[in-house]
Amino acid sequence: MLQLEIVNKNLEAYYDAWDKFIKAWIVIKIQDPSCVYQWRLQAEIAMRQAGKPGMSDEEVKDFVSRYLPAYKAYLPTLYSEGPNGSHPNHLLLIEIDEARNPILGI
Repeated sequence: MLQLEIVNKNLEAYYDAWDKFIKAWIVIKIQDPSCVYQWRLQAEIAMRQAGKPGMSDEEVKDFVSRYLPAYKAYLPTLYSEGPNGSHPNHLLLIEIDEARNPILGI
């Protein structure tokens, strides 16, 4: 978790700038952070099929696994409170499924 603390400290310099220029937020909520792996894999496969360089399946797994701890640490607060300093009346939370389709609330 020490690396995340360093990231948080470095991001503090940007909070005032973000609050100054961003008046409303849209947060896209995913049901399970591990679906990010499948999305990245789909993008890499499409790039390879288009003749562009792309990561192998194993490289994708390694790449995404580096971000999952941050997702698991930050997403619960982001989903419950919105971005740091955001106003609840200026926040739209949209939940999507693994196919990237919006989940309609009742």
